Amino acid sequence: MAKQLPESFRWKIGRQLGEGGQAPVYIATDSRQELSGEFALKKLPSHKPAKAYERFSKEIDALRVVEHPSIVRIVDHSAPDDDVQFYVMEFVEGARTLRKLLGTSDNPFASDPLKSVHFFRQIVFAINACQECQIVHRDLSPANVLVLPNGDARIIDFGCCQINDDERITLTDEGIGTPNYMAPECESGAEGEIRANADFYSAGKLLWSAITNKFAFAREDACFKSKSMKNIFPGNPLSWHLQHIFAQTIRRSPNNRISKGIFALNLANKVEALITSNKQPLEMFAEHPTCPNCGWGTLQHMADDWHLFANPMPSGLSGRKCDYCGMCFPVDGKQIRASLDLMSRLD
Repeated sequence: MAKQLPESFRWKIGRQLGEGGQAPVYIATDSRQELSGEFALKKLPSHKPAKAYERFSKEIDALRVVEHPSIVRIVDHSAPDDDVQFYVMEFVEGARTLRKLLGTSDNPFASDPLKSVHFFRQIVFAINACQECQIVHRDLSPANVLVLPNGDARIIDFGCCQINDDERITLTDEGIGTPNYMAPECESGAEGEIRANADFYSAGKLLWSAITNKFAFAREDACFKSKSMKNIFPGNPLSWHLQHIFAQTIRRSPNNRISKGIFALNLANKVEALITSNKQPLEMFAEHPTCPNCGWGTLQHMADDWHLFANPMPSGLSGRKCDYCGMCFPVDGKQIRASLDLMSRLD
């Protein structure tokens, strides 16, 4: 590496940390001592195709423009005509990519719906910051999400980003993103327009991976069937509330996904409230409805519900009475079945 750098190069490069897209990442220190501590330097190797240089330049532009706590901070970078193409970003000791955490006991989000929603919210904050700058990341995947020792997440590697609806920059026959995480419109050969809802698709897949501790699946329908939260966590019903997020992110059609960061943040807050208040998910309510008043008793069918509510009772509606506190409620079983059926048919 030292032989490839001019003597005047500011940064002293140490061990390699990993590979970021088309370029390796190294530990680096400031030889001028203007900045103290260690940093991460990403350097584009020489003799790359012209489009690789154009992509790397776009990555630098994106990191310069977007400033947010959930996005890695850049401290130095090359100019477009410099012989050495690089940028330097903050380095956090102990931080690891989600990719390295998946499948291990070190994943802080595994089986924890509340921590997983917090993780999702940070990803959404980053997407929202990008959206305000008219940037689409297009490659939100476990390899491009850094998890800090305190559990915070930061987005890295904007090598596939799209700025201001510019023409796509890809290498020959290359899809834009990571298989199983990229939205369908980002796949090789796809012709759909790529907007921020492509990043929200990936955020939903990242959430699924974070809580299940597994790498994501192809396509969409598995999330609502064999790989739903109810099937993966039958004994953890609070995790089932995450299906509300998946229903608005992991959808094949961009028109069926969340399109703005504020909507995604509101959704995350709403799901977090369901979890923290210990609300019973609809799937469980359909089988063993807990009283919404006392939270202890079970709602039992009332034999003479028409005396209390209506005569005759509307179609699908029935009266329920708590076997503990005695409160009575009208329940629309038809609506419950319709909502659960719709959730199982999303794709």
